[in-house]
This record gives sequence, C-alpha cells and structure tokens, in this order.
Amino acid sequence: MRHAAIGAVCVLSGAMVLGFGCSSPAPSTNSFAHVYSTAIAPNCTSPYCHNNGVSLKWSGLDLSNQVIAYWSLVDHILEGPSCANLVSARRVVPFHPETSLLYEKVSQTNPPCGVQMPADPNALWPSGTTPQAVVFSGTPLTADDQQLIFNWIKEGGQNN
Repeated sequence: MRHAAIGAVCVLSGAMVLGFGCSSPAPSTNSFAHVYSTAIAPNCTSPYCHNNGVSLKWSGLDLSNQVIAYWSLVDHILEGPSCANLVSARRVVPFHPETSLLYEKVSQTNPPCGVQMPADPNALWPSGTTPQAVVFSGTPLTADDQQLIFNWIKEGGQNN
C-alpha cells in the first residue's frame, strides 16, 4: 500500500512537471491569416489599390496575397512619395500599434502621411493628381476590423 501511494505521488509529480493535465492558453484569434482574410483582402487588394503594379506606383505596398502582405508590412520601412518624409517609420511595429502606420492609416482621419485608408476603388483619382493631393474617398474600416488590426499588432504582429 505504501509503495502504491509513493508511486501515485511520483506519477502525479511527474505529470505536473511535464505539463500533463494542464491546459495551455487558447491560440490568439488575432492571427495574421484572420487579419488578412477579414480586414485586408476585402478592403485593400482591388486592382486599383495595393495589388501589385498599382501599389508600386503609389506606395510600394503590395497586399495581393497573404505571404507578400506580411513581408511588406511587418517591420518594413515606408516607401512611396506620400510617406517618404517619415524617416525610420515602419508600416507595422510589432507590439506598438500606436506607431504602426498600418493602424494609423485605417484608424485616423488625418494620418501622419497620405490619406486615411481604405480608398474607394470606384472613385478613382483624376489623372495626374499627386498622392499628396488625394483625398479620402472610401469608407473607413469597421471598428471591429480596426480593433482586429490593433490587437494583432499589439500581440506582436506574428505571421500565424
């Protein structure tokens, strides 16, 4: 009987050390896959926005697919004529949504450079207009989509 009790204590102690029976926290709902499919792809990747050739002309930001979007956003310096004056600024600064241009551009009516996003792809800018003269033509992201982007960046902007 004594050996059985000692054996049970050893098994329980070993299980606690190895983590058996302990629950781990649920994975974050703020994965980049979710941010991309919910907020970015439907609002930012039309043929007139951040989709390959068009994006290279205005901002250098290509969001045409999830892989390219992640590597073009996280810890990436700003490109393009409207934001080039923000030296050492980044599109997404992991853990710091308040200094991440992506969050600033979708949540502020007057971001540090350029205009609020997303733009309306049906209200195209007149030919010859400079990026600095463009006015916001879209519908702001919903508060839920803005919060989703904020939370993802605040949690480290992981590629998950």
